Amino acid sequence: MNIATTLIGILLVLTALLPSNAGSNQPEIEAALKAVPPAQKEGMEFLVTNMPDSDRETLTSTFLLQNVRAAYAAWDKAPWKAQVPKAIFLNDVLPYASLSETREDFHAVLREKALPLVAGCKTSGEAAMRLNEKLFPAVNVRYSTERARADQSPSESMKSGLASCSGLSILLVDACRAVGIPARVAGTPLWANLRGNHTWVEVWDSGGWHFVGAAEPDAAGLDHAWFAHDASEARQNDPLHAIYATSFLKTGLTFPLVWADDDHSVAAVNVTERYVPKIQASIAPGMTRLLVKVLDESGKRIVTPIVVRSVLDSQILGQAVSRGESADLNDMAAFSLPQSQSYTVSNKYAVQTVQVGTDPQQVVVLRFVAPLRPLTPAASKALTKALTEYFAATPGKQAKWAFPKSLDTLLLKNEPAVRAAAWEAYKAAPIHADAKADFEAHQVRFGQYVSPYTLRTVGTRPANGWGLVIAMHGGGGAPKEVNDQQWAEMQHHYFDHPENGGYQYLALRAPNDTWNGFYDDYVYPLIANLIKQNTLLGDVDPSKVYLIGYSHGGYGAFAIGPKEPDLFAAIHASAAAPTDGETTAKTLRNTAFSVWVGEHDLMYDRLSRDQKFAAEVKALRGDRADIYPVTTEIKLGHGHSDLPDRDLLAGMTSIVRNPVPRELTWLMTDTVITDFFWLQAKTPGKAREIDATCRGNKITVTTTPDLKSATVLLDSRLVDLSVPVDLTVNGKHSEIRPTPSLRTLCETLRERGDPERAFVVRVELGL
Repeated sequence: MNIATTLIGILLVLTALLPSNAGSNQPEIEAALKAVPPAQKEGMEFLVTNMPDSDRETLTSTFLLQNVRAAYAAWDKAPWKAQVPKAIFLNDVLPYASLSETREDFHAVLREKALPLVAGCKTSGEAAMRLNEKLFPAVNVRYSTERARADQSPSESMKSGLASCSGLSILLVDACRAVGIPARVAGTPLWANLRGNHTWVEVWDSGGWHFVGAAEPDAAGLDHAWFAHDASEARQNDPLHAIYATSFLKTGLTFPLVWADDDHSVAAVNVTERYVPKIQASIAPGMTRLLVKVLDESGKRIVTPIVVRSVLDSQILGQAVSRGESADLNDMAAFSLPQSQSYTVSNKYAVQTVQVGTDPQQVVVLRFVAPLRPLTPAASKALTKALTEYFAATPGKQAKWAFPKSLDTLLLKNEPAVRAAAWEAYKAAPIHADAKADFEAHQVRFGQYVSPYTLRTVGTRPANGWGLVIAMHGGGGAPKEVNDQQWAEMQHHYFDHPENGGYQYLALRAPNDTWNGFYDDYVYPLIANLIKQNTLLGDVDPSKVYLIGYSHGGYGAFAIGPKEPDLFAAIHASAAAPTDGETTAKTLRNTAFSVWVGEHDLMYDRLSRDQKFAAEVKALRGDRADIYPVTTEIKLGHGHSDLPDRDLLAGMTSIVRNPVPRELTWLMTDTVITDFFWLQAKTPGKAREIDATCRGNKITVTTTPDLKSATVLLDSRLVDLSVPVDLTVNGKHSEIRPTPSLRTLCETLRERGDPERAFVVRVELGL
């Protein structure tokens, strides 16, 4: 018995049991059933039987009758009608909606736009491919994470011109249905490789279902898309990593609406099996799929040619073009490469060495570095002299310092070159004697607290300086000899992985032997001093600093990382859990953070706390895949002290920090931290919060009422400094004209000790 025959049998049973739970809307439902023409009665009964309760209580008879009439007309006039079984028509042409989008009569508008595009097509598959290629440019809709909502209706997407992968899929499905093509939405709540969720479209052709990426036409036709390999790793029996297709017919299974976990109104079928064997068969043994994305200085994806070469003989093994912001977040340039070998991945301005292991898929982030425009000799000489004098001056003189206006003008014209010159002058200034003494003694201090550390070099120096891995040991509230032993073990706990670039491995000793040695108010400035010290004197690339810890050190990672995420490219905590009042997931909107905990690690509620943390992250992320790159892994069969985490640096050290993300959420959990990416607060306090976004030259800031002062820091990486900036603070709008200041650049450089977290404009928010 085939699928169409089976579905018809189910439909006949269900339509004999029409529901009457429409409440006050029951007259509208009865009117629709009474007025529908006999030839369309089966379709109306199908809709009424299977529609979500919310629709049964709100939809009018006029809406239902128009939808049924238009769907039957589209099916009757379609050249491929004979190829579409009635059950497929009822379930995948007739329905008025796919997901939880706003209900609207899409037929007239979309049929008018779609019908000319499919003229001459003989099959539904050919017509669907034609629509996917030509519809989106015709209605001027493109992919964007800045769309209003995930589940936009066709009119909402066409009005804004922006849509998520779900919105694009809804639009394509409705356009297909408007011309009689059976279509449905498909997707997964989370790829098995944890790179986010995705939604696409399936269309009925030649007796079966075939997939296509909405607004992502592939010249190879149906069943070809950038996500094909990701789909091949789906897990049929794992609800989080399975692949589902929508069904209007009630199936007992729910389609996962990642933006509304509590909405179970959309029925689904599990179609994982159809993706996995078909695609896995084409994967060559011994090969890895290397995915590459390229980011500019602000963290946005850019389109640029990429070349992959063998390290052994420099032979070119692949060339491709990276994807920009208009492509899906998980769509990346892909290369098929032999495993267990080293390669260089490069664009015009950056090169990164990558060791491909035995995983079937691996991701690399390449940072696009634009070349500096050199200053003229005269300008360089004047700038260097002024900077040298400033950094050698006393704090009192610096507070009243006035640079020549010509240097502020130079800053506006060539900020990157001036920033580089300021960093070199700061490093050469005669003000670092204490830091140098501590650096040479392999120790760091804050006030009365001093932490020794060991340092060893792994691999060769990358072009932008060494990476820095800060590893924190277990122990904690234990005798000194126990913590010393734990520190000694941490000095070699993580295996060396220089394939993503050389780094310094720094094993940090807690400054004392207390329970919270790595998570107290003195720790956070101590860690900032440690990074500043090694960036200043150890030739460390500040955008490749990593924090990692086990047990007691893992608790430190849980506290330090969310408080100071702007200091790190990635953070990891093993065998630990969040600490009440010290850890918040809110601040991790832009920072990679990973957690490993054993399923038997139940002491101090570690497992349950980590599960609660994971749920908090999922709620914060909502339907978006571009924020909160946070993962929690429960290691089955493991307890507290036996986690298999010694190879973690293999993937971690390929991550690069974005110092100027466009969206910030700063929930403060102490009175110590005053800096957060491009925000400052002179009076931080627990539960005070700032949310800020930068879109073009428009900045929006909201704060809690108890925050009395805050500062926004700007430079050319965030806004165009040559034109006014629109600023909205707690609903109050103003226009500011930013004036770049060399003194501001030097002050923030001195305060933060990080050239990438130094800015050229301060905007005090009048709270």
